[in-house]
Amino acid sequence: MRPGLEMAAKGARASGTPFISFFMPAQMQALAREAGFTKTEHVAAAELTRRYFADRADGLRPPNNAEELLVATV
Repeated sequence: MRPGLEMAAKGARASGTPFISFFMPAQMQALAREAGFTKTEHVAAAELTRRYFADRADGLRPPNNAEELLVATV
């Protein structure tokens, strides 16, 4: 198992979260549409950093490989 994948799986197990797999954004959007969501948007980690951390005086930033989001609406 790749080191990053193993680390993610280990962290998920430690928190009691079932770990299924990594997905590419387009795959997640397709799954959401198949589930009945009509609008999907992938929000990358870099975009989240720009939105929520850009004006911080303390320089706090999440790591470059931080969580990404899928926003889906019916």
